[in-house]
Amino acid sequence: MQEEKLYPRRWAILIGMTFILVAIQFSVILPGGGAILVMQQYGIEPMMFSMIMTAPYLTGFLFAIPAGAFADRIGLNKVLVTGYVLCLIGVAIRIFSGSNFTLLMVGTIIMGFAPAALNANSAKLLRAWFPGKANSFAMGVYTAGMSFGAALALYYGSHIATINEGWVFSTVLVAIGIVIWLVLYRAHPAGEEIDHEPIGQYLSVVLKNKDVWGISIFAFLVFGAMSNPNSSFMVAAITTLAGGDPSVAAQAGDLSTLNTVIAATLSMILPVVFVARFKHMRTPAAICCFACAIIYGVLYFVPYGPATWVLYILQAIFFCSMMPIVKMLPALLPSVKREHLGVVGGVQATFQNFGMFLIASYVLSPIVIAVTGQTDGLVFYQGIYVGIAILSVLSFLSMFLFANVRSNVADKIADDNASLKEVAEDDAEGILEGEHIG
Repeated sequence: MQEEKLYPRRWAILIGMTFILVAIQFSVILPGGGAILVMQQYGIEPMMFSMIMTAPYLTGFLFAIPAGAFADRIGLNKVLVTGYVLCLIGVAIRIFSGSNFTLLMVGTIIMGFAPAALNANSAKLLRAWFPGKANSFAMGVYTAGMSFGAALALYYGSHIATINEGWVFSTVLVAIGIVIWLVLYRAHPAGEEIDHEPIGQYLSVVLKNKDVWGISIFAFLVFGAMSNPNSSFMVAAITTLAGGDPSVAAQAGDLSTLNTVIAATLSMILPVVFVARFKHMRTPAAICCFACAIIYGVLYFVPYGPATWVLYILQAIFFCSMMPIVKMLPALLPSVKREHLGVVGGVQATFQNFGMFLIASYVLSPIVIAVTGQTDGLVFYQGIYVGIAILSVLSFLSMFLFANVRSNVADKIADDNASLKEVAEDDAEGILEGEHIG
C-alpha cells in the first residue's frame, strides 16, 4: 500500500528544483526582455527573433519523451543533471556568439534540453517526495518558478545596456542553480521506482492509454493557447488599445510584470485553498477556464484604463490555478503505474511544448489575419484575444478526453489503497471458499 509520508529532505528538494527552474526560465525568456538589443546586435527582423523565443520549446517537443523514458529506466537525477549541464553549455555559447545568429540559435536550442528534462519529470519527482496533501502546494511552487523566472527575465532584460550582460548573468545563474541542486539533492530514502522492462515495451503501454493522450491534449491547449499567446501579445496589445501612445508601453510592461507576479504567487496558494477543496478536477478547471474565456473575450473591447488592470489581475487569479492542475495530472491518473510517471510526463510535456511552439505564431495569428485582413492594430488584437477565449473553452472540453481525476494526490492515494484492500479481501474470500469446498 501507498502511504502519505513526510520525508525530511522534501523541502530541500523543492527549493533546489525551483531555483534551477527559475534560472532556466530566466535564460529562456531573457531575449524577450531585451528584444530590441537582440535584434540590433544580431541584425535580425521580428520573424527571426521569434525563432529564438520558440527554439527551446522545439527542443522540448523533440526530447521530452526520451527524457521521461530514460528517467524511468536509469533514474531521475542522471537525466536531470544531464539536462542542466547541457543548458549551461547552451547559455555559455550565447556569450561567444558575438553577432552570429546561427551560433545564437545553436546555443538556444541546446538550452532546451533542461526544460525538456524538468517538465517531463516534475510530476514524477514531486509525487515521490510529496506523496500526500502537500503535493498540491509543491506543484504550485514549481509552476510559480516558471512565472518568477519569466518576470525576472522581462524586467532585467529591459534594463540592461547590452544583451551580452544578460548572456553572462544567465550563465552564472544557471551555474549557481546546478551547484544548489547538487548540494540539496539526495537519493530518495525508499529508492527510485525503476522500470526494467524494455523502453519500447512500456512506452507502448503508455501510448495506448487514452487518459495519457487526454491530459496531453489538455496541456497542449492550456499552455499553447491560454498562456503563450497572452504573454506574446500582451504588451503590444495594451499599447495599441491605449491608442498607440509610446508612453503606455512602460505601463504595459508594468502590467505584464504585475500579472506574472500575481500568477506566480497565487499558483502556490490556490491549488491548496481552492483546487484541492473540490472532490474532482473538472469543477475547479471549469470555473477557471470559463472565467478566463470571459475575461479574454471582453478585454480588448473595454477602453484602456483601470478596468484593463482589473481584468488582467482577475485573469492572473484564474489562470494561475490552471498551471498546477495541468502539471499534477500525470500523478493523478488512476490508470498509470508510478514507475511510468516519467514517460507519461514526457508525453504531456511534448504536447505542452508543441502547443507553445505552434499555436500563437502558426495557428492563431494566421487565422486572425485571414478573418480580419489585419496584421496589426486593435482589430487584429481583438481577434487574437477572442481566439484565446474560444481556445479557453476548448481547453475545458478537452478534459472529457480523460478520467475525472481526484483534485489532489492524498485522495488519489486513499482511492488506490481502498482498491488494493478490496482486492486483498476478495482474494482472501476466494481462498477461504476454496478451502471450504476442499
